[in-house]
Amino acid sequence: MSAYNNALKHWLLIIPILLLQACSTKPELYSCEGALTDLDQLLEREIGTLNAKRIAKHPGLRYDRFVYSYIEELGKGSNVSQQDLIAYMSDAAKTGLQLEWQNLNSQQTSEWKQRYPEYSSNTFIESCVAKAKQQYLAETEQSAELLSSLLPDDDYSDTAKFFGIYPISSKVFASAVKKEQQSLTEHWQQASLEAHSGFNPNQAILYTPEPQKHLTPPLSLEHLSLDHLGRLSNERQGQHLLDKFAPQWLIENAHQDNLPGRPVWQGEQLQVDTNKATSFSLISYGRYKQQTIIQLNYVMWFKQRPELSAVDWVAGQHDAVIFRIHLTPQLEILAYDSIHLCGCWYTLMLPNDQAYQAVQDSSQEPVLMYRVDAQSKMRISISADTHHIVGLAPAEEHAELKTIEYQSLAWQQLNVLAKAELTKSVFDKQGYVHDSQRLERWFFWPMGVKQPGSLRRFGDHAISFVGERYFDQAYLLEELGVQ
Repeated sequence: MSAYNNALKHWLLIIPILLLQACSTKPELYSCEGALTDLDQLLEREIGTLNAKRIAKHPGLRYDRFVYSYIEELGKGSNVSQQDLIAYMSDAAKTGLQLEWQNLNSQQTSEWKQRYPEYSSNTFIESCVAKAKQQYLAETEQSAELLSSLLPDDDYSDTAKFFGIYPISSKVFASAVKKEQQSLTEHWQQASLEAHSGFNPNQAILYTPEPQKHLTPPLSLEHLSLDHLGRLSNERQGQHLLDKFAPQWLIENAHQDNLPGRPVWQGEQLQVDTNKATSFSLISYGRYKQQTIIQLNYVMWFKQRPELSAVDWVAGQHDAVIFRIHLTPQLEILAYDSIHLCGCWYTLMLPNDQAYQAVQDSSQEPVLMYRVDAQSKMRISISADTHHIVGLAPAEEHAELKTIEYQSLAWQQLNVLAKAELTKSVFDKQGYVHDSQRLERWFFWPMGVKQPGSLRRFGDHAISFVGERYFDQAYLLEELGVQ
């Protein structure tokens, strides 16, 4: 019996050692995982998503359509590694979490810190996401399985299409889209024949970018630093490009609804301060012929799209126009394009010498395309009230026009606007600009676009009513026929 007891004691001592050894053969969970998961759920519930797309049960990673295009090419001869993708997705998660954290109210922040006092420092998100990143890099097989399981981001509703009898209703919409594009084309052509795009020079205002206060050395191709995904590797380069290509805006009519301004919170209402002309800018990335292209985005924001008739389906509070420049890695202008912040009225503007073959597909909405003379500095003509781009030409000096300098702010500032002693994004929990709903949502929903007409965050822009296209589609230009 004593021998049995001695053997039992021996095994009771050795079992914990064996368990520790077994655990040491597998990567340990990063210690702050539970706290990060809880924080991620809190932020999604209370604030929504302000950057990229969340991955369920993986708060340390997020993705977008740009990186997803590389995920699809893993193992198919791509020069981009799984480690590069994990690094990108980790940075996207960190950026999103930090923006969303800033918008929590003091009570929500305090309650979370009480639950996790050991993680109450201001550097928690950065440090914990970094630990998560190291685990994903170490667990190569598990991370590969996770990446391969991701689905493409989908901003169209199949349910709406089903109940809207899409195969039939889309034909009606396709006809309406063609008529709208024909009207816009006629307006563009007429404006191109007239001085100042046909605007009354006594009412139109030419907005020009403020001169740089801190001049930086000229940016040369030899010193353009790119990471493994082809992105600019430092902010100074990005800011230099945004400044170099910052356009002029010629806006018809000086009525309040046509003055470019800055969204501000006044109590619970999101208003637009037009005391200082403002443009918002950001850099995004796409792909063209297997190369990463640099996208410079410039946004002008207006108080509203005013009612132009007794029943105006597209009128409503807030209106904004995005003008985007596509640059090759050699900083050559590949294309220009534009949408309103709702994703509406996609317009492609190509340099005269850029090869193009329009896609012939009856299931897809035709592309509104114009030819333009391309230069580094362009003048964008914006029509009164509708805020359509009716002209794009090289920038010029016009002594007969009233000229006002506009300030340029980073787009991300719109995600942390001051509100009392806190901050609040212009976007609600669903990703739409507060109070920007349009009547058209009651009529256009059969096309599957979610809440059509509402202004929305980058990454959510469906740009076709017929068929499916996205503003941030990685290979958008090629798929539109740019050759």
